[in-house]
Amino acid sequence: MSIIFGFLIFISTISTAVLFGLAMHGHWTDKDQSGSFWKPVFVLLAVSGILMINRALIVDGATINEAFLILWVMVSIAMFISMASSRFYKLKYKEKGKFSKISRNAFILGFIIFLLFVFTLPGTNVEEGAAATESETVEKAKDIVQDNEAGTEAEKEAEEQRLTAEKEKEEAAKEKAQAEQEEREKAEREAAEKEQAEKEKEEKLAAEKTAKEKEEKQKAEKEKQEKEKDSAAKDGLAEVELYRVVDGDTVHVLDSDNNTLKLRLLLIDTPETVHPNKPVEPFGPEASARMTELMNNAEELYIEYDEGAKTDHYGRYLVYLYADGVNVHEVLLEEGLARVGYIYEQQRYLSEFREKEQYAKDNQLGIWSIPGYVNEDGEGFNSEEEEIAAEAEPEINTEQNAESASGTSYNFANCTELRTVFPEGVGSDHSAYQPKMDKDKDNWACEN
Repeated sequence: MSIIFGFLIFISTISTAVLFGLAMHGHWTDKDQSGSFWKPVFVLLAVSGILMINRALIVDGATINEAFLILWVMVSIAMFISMASSRFYKLKYKEKGKFSKISRNAFILGFIIFLLFVFTLPGTNVEEGAAATESETVEKAKDIVQDNEAGTEAEKEAEEQRLTAEKEKEEAAKEKAQAEQEEREKAEREAAEKEQAEKEKEEKLAAEKTAKEKEEKQKAEKEKQEKEKDSAAKDGLAEVELYRVVDGDTVHVLDSDNNTLKLRLLLIDTPETVHPNKPVEPFGPEASARMTELMNNAEELYIEYDEGAKTDHYGRYLVYLYADGVNVHEVLLEEGLARVGYIYEQQRYLSEFREKEQYAKDNQLGIWSIPGYVNEDGEGFNSEEEEIAAEAEPEINTEQNAESASGTSYNFANCTELRTVFPEGVGSDHSAYQPKMDKDKDNWACEN
């Protein structure tokens, strides 16, 4: 209760001082609205006095005399401030009486409160003196009674019981106070532990967040580097789309404008599988199958041109082919499905390809597993089947090849005439097909 009254008295006192200062300032500056502050000042002063008197009546150890003393001090301070303001105003503006009314009212109010303070001093109140006299008389009477009755045993026992009860009461109060103290200390400890736990939790979360941000930053930087690396690797490359695989070293693709490009892979040669005048050579189907696998499984295909001519005499584009960033030439050479050959002026990766070829040769992989199969003195491959097929191959009769199963035959002089009927060209199974018109030997004549 004492704390509550103390807090309210503090608030009302501060508010009174602030309003008094505002009123004094307004009075100094001749503001018309300054008069509206004086009523609240007196109201708050009265409220402060009421609160102090109530505290003196309710709280143990507090007296009305103290309340009047505090009020008298407050009013005296206000009076001195007013007198000082009056003095300063007179010196500054050479005018009298600006704050005289305020000083006079403060003096009168302070004098009244001072009288009340003096009247309530201990020993000056008649009722308190009478009460004190009566109290002394009662105490003396009690002493006389106790002296007169001290001889009786029963009264002694009663006195002992009373003292014992009071002692027990004091001990109980002491134990209660101690228990309350322990309870408060326990609550404070629990609060401190909870606060510490929350602090540690926040620090842990902050550390985890920092670590996560760092990890994400590193991941982003890594992805950025990889993208930059991929971008750098793709510089100078053109993306294409697979159209069909002819054999191990010939592929047809579509460029970005949907044009068909017939590709001849630079610096490698694979055994034949579709040559019209040659039988299927050993490891030719394996090379074609491996090329088909690489092309079909790749998500991105790129071609790269070398210096020099971009096409050969058959109109095929001379390129390096990449499947998902992997050089297809090196794969076929390292697995023994191709040899280094078909060498034109473009030789950018010749030394790298020689290393891959040497690896397959040292490990006798693919074409190198057959002794004497690779023609190391020139281009191509040596094969008994090829020699037998070459000896047994009959002379090509164009007119016979032009006859179809249905009896219809064609005999075009050149591709220009053939395209007037078949704009896309014809395959080897068509009656209009002639080997002389299949310049790239892919079993498709006069294609665009």
